Amino acid sequence: MELQVQRLQSRGFNAIRVSFRSACSSSQGMGAYNSTWLNRAITIGEQYGLWIIVDYHGTNELTNSTGVSCWLQYWNPIVQQFMNTYSQIIWEPINEPNMTNNTDVASLSNAYQQWINQARGLGDTHWIVVQNLCSSNCGFSDLADGYPMVNDTQGRVFISLHSYMGYPYYSSNWNNATAESLAQQVYNAVVSGSQRTGWPVLNTEGGADPQETKCSGGVSLPSPLCAPDQVQVGSAGYSNTTFHFIQALTNLYDSNTPQRINWLWWPMGSWTDTPLAEPTYGALSSDGWGSLLRYKPVSAPSMALDGLGGDTSCQATSCHAQSLTTTQANDVILLVVLTSSNTTVLTISDSSGLNFTQRLSYTSTGTFGGATWEYYAIGGSALNSDNITVSSDQCCYTILGMQTLAISGADTSTVYEQTPSVPATVSCPSDACGYCYADYNTNPGTCSASIQTSGMDFVIAATAINDAPSCGGYPSSPAGYTPPPGFTSVSQPNGRFELDYTITNAPSYVEFDCNGTDATAIVVDAIIAFG
Repeated sequence: MELQVQRLQSRGFNAIRVSFRSACSSSQGMGAYNSTWLNRAITIGEQYGLWIIVDYHGTNELTNSTGVSCWLQYWNPIVQQFMNTYSQIIWEPINEPNMTNNTDVASLSNAYQQWINQARGLGDTHWIVVQNLCSSNCGFSDLADGYPMVNDTQGRVFISLHSYMGYPYYSSNWNNATAESLAQQVYNAVVSGSQRTGWPVLNTEGGADPQETKCSGGVSLPSPLCAPDQVQVGSAGYSNTTFHFIQALTNLYDSNTPQRINWLWWPMGSWTDTPLAEPTYGALSSDGWGSLLRYKPVSAPSMALDGLGGDTSCQATSCHAQSLTTTQANDVILLVVLTSSNTTVLTISDSSGLNFTQRLSYTSTGTFGGATWEYYAIGGSALNSDNITVSSDQCCYTILGMQTLAISGADTSTVYEQTPSVPATVSCPSDACGYCYADYNTNPGTCSASIQTSGMDFVIAATAINDAPSCGGYPSSPAGYTPPPGFTSVSQPNGRFELDYTITNAPSYVEFDCNGTDATAIVVDAIIAFG
């Protein structure tokens, strides 16, 4: 689970859902409840500052009074044991509740109200998720009609609607237009449901699984057991059409105003039956649909990229120069340079009088060599077309790449993250880095480097490349272009050098992945935030 939490944080998420199977009806496929395991899960969530949704993964408990009674009794000691352990627990009393009558929202509301009253009677104050009847099986054309109506003395209720595009239900119109229409229908219901109930939204499950139950992990594609455009089989699998659906729905949720709509997608876990490169991570495996999904990271950091250097001319025979303009005073100015391996001295001049200090010099031990240099300076006032020039002691064409950037909100006294993992330096190929290489047709291989941050950090990743495309592969290739997940590229591609960044807002495991190119070395470093 800790590895999974690290992967989530590195991708810009701030919550995880942990599940245990039904105790009062038929088994739902999750593991049996174990208080020791839940305690460990909550401890990990707290260590990394993540919200943790505790999910009772049942469906049939609420169909009769005996089931409701068993369900309430089962939950009582769980809430009592953990209600004072961590403020960012969110209770999910039941996963996708069925009712005997598929329009019986009144009985669903009554059961949820009993659960809320019981938890509040114990003194619990955590958020609680109540599920739309249409997450399971409802008879409403308007999905918003399926939301239960409840009261809470703490005012901490989320409403939820689980959303998939199942091939058995949409096979006659299996295309992107149908996917977009369904995404819009779900989004409209969620917005309407929040307006009707008065509660905010946290959709705790959804994804790209076409839900063909026979399209399991052992099936070879193409297969009549799967959707016609199935890409990966099994519970963490997807088709092109269902990925279009979940991407469209994510876009709608992320762009909702005045506040984005909360969501968690499913599934991540080694229990999935999808053959994946990294089974532990389910759909968030490097070859899973979650790594293709485009979304807005949750963080709203006070740190920011305040300026980016652009190439300009210089006069020496072996030099490179950039011009940098910033808007803030007291920025940390970073300078990252890639040179040939035989370079031993770099000379830096600055038109505004900045004094640059060398942070590191790392020479790749891989076949193609190359050295990555990193320097920093503190900008006292905002810079206006500041000229930063780097000259090498070797002639000629020894400077293979250069990028300057300004970071606002940094701690200018400490500057760098102090955890032992920072900076991370790896040569490629190697056991530490992996083997990443360029192939126009297949976009293969991944090299990676990772660090652990202690809080809000501006993380940079410098990649040395041996005359090949940027990390992510050839944009025009059949395999397509897949940029490093969670990072933003800030350097102009030149076949030799790439600089990417991300910003963390809590203690985080940050992994930089580069694939589809001839990476020879990766350096990952982190600038720490002020305060």
